[in-house]
Amino acid sequence: MRQSEWTVASFGSCADFQEGYVNPAQSVTAYFDGPISWLRAVDLNDGFVNETSRTLSVEGFKSAGKAATLFPAGTLAISKSGTIGRIGILQREMCGNRAVINVRPRPDRLDVRFAFYSMLLGRPQIERLAEGSVQKNLYVSALSKFSLFLPPLPEQRAIGATLGALDDKIELNRKMNATLEAMARALFRDWFVDFGPTRAKAEGRAPYLSPELWPLFPDRLDAEGKPEGWKIGTLGAVATARNEGVDPSAISPDTPYIGLEHMPRGSIALSDWEGAGKVSSNKAAFVAGDFLFGKLRPYFHKVGIAPVTGICSTDIVVVRPKSPAWGGFVIACISDEDFVAYTDKTSTGTKMPRTSWGVMAMYPVALPSSTLAGAFNATISPMLDRIRANIHESRTLAQTRDLLLPRLMSGELRVAEAERLAEVAL
Repeated sequence: MRQSEWTVASFGSCADFQEGYVNPAQSVTAYFDGPISWLRAVDLNDGFVNETSRTLSVEGFKSAGKAATLFPAGTLAISKSGTIGRIGILQREMCGNRAVINVRPRPDRLDVRFAFYSMLLGRPQIERLAEGSVQKNLYVSALSKFSLFLPPLPEQRAIGATLGALDDKIELNRKMNATLEAMARALFRDWFVDFGPTRAKAEGRAPYLSPELWPLFPDRLDAEGKPEGWKIGTLGAVATARNEGVDPSAISPDTPYIGLEHMPRGSIALSDWEGAGKVSSNKAAFVAGDFLFGKLRPYFHKVGIAPVTGICSTDIVVVRPKSPAWGGFVIACISDEDFVAYTDKTSTGTKMPRTSWGVMAMYPVALPSSTLAGAFNATISPMLDRIRANIHESRTLAQTRDLLLPRLMSGELRVAEAERLAEVAL
């Protein structure tokens, strides 16, 4: 494909735009936590949008009246205020709030994925289109002026498919990690919260674990309602916090740095970090395999396993098991919804409530035998290892995509050559 066959076009000549206008009153609790995904700028992650951080009831959706619109899967979305230019491809039907513009490329002019990558590459231009002196806003009238460098549609589709293959694999890894994490969480709650195996034994039900694991569980519950022989203790009995401060001027700028902004909510698969070159204040040290817990109330559900060695914000508690055999128990415990609720309830402070390791360590737990804790660790360790491997693979895939992106979108690199380079990464 010759560059002479590429043309320059405005976004508005190739796509249709619609802002989200579903903004239910926050004071009406009945409007929320229903079946309808409610897209906000915070949900846009420069990739696929599978779910939203908040949902609406049918009543909440209809509160928008005639403006209540559901955008189908495949719609592009871009944030128009706050952090302008964050984009996403909706993977399911969603409605949007006023901070989001939804984009529908016209199929006879513009391929959806090519449009997505054009927006990703052209973010600096999009940011410059925002207007306002106090708070910048990206209006539809301005976004429609965004310039696209377009090859013919077949070439658009080929470019979108080549880059998309890398993102599809990244998305597959994300879904696999979510499944593995859900399996580990379910095991933890069954064994150590609901006491499923012990209850099954006490009720005379058939074993549902392997012959090696089943005998490790007590046969009955004691008078306190916990498995017989287990002790009531605290998290601090099996875990500790690492408190090692680091002066950023004394480390390499390439040292991985993790802040609260890098940690996903509700997932231990911590896949984002940056170099420490821009860090100026003292931070905390951690090593690969440590557990990181965001200690500010808005970030309590940000818990992850460090996939690399580096430094982190002092608003993150670095947790590690006192014995490796307890590692699985500790990470499953501090990422469990009951523990998050405990830290929320016991947090202190008015402007920005927070927890501390001293409070976290006092969390009451039913402690099994060390043998059973070790068996649980051995059971979920392959899952956690797979999660970490997927994280590193996805970062390599993303680096390959980012390398190919500008060269493909400018016509400098032919699709066939890009496909060969992508296949190496895949």
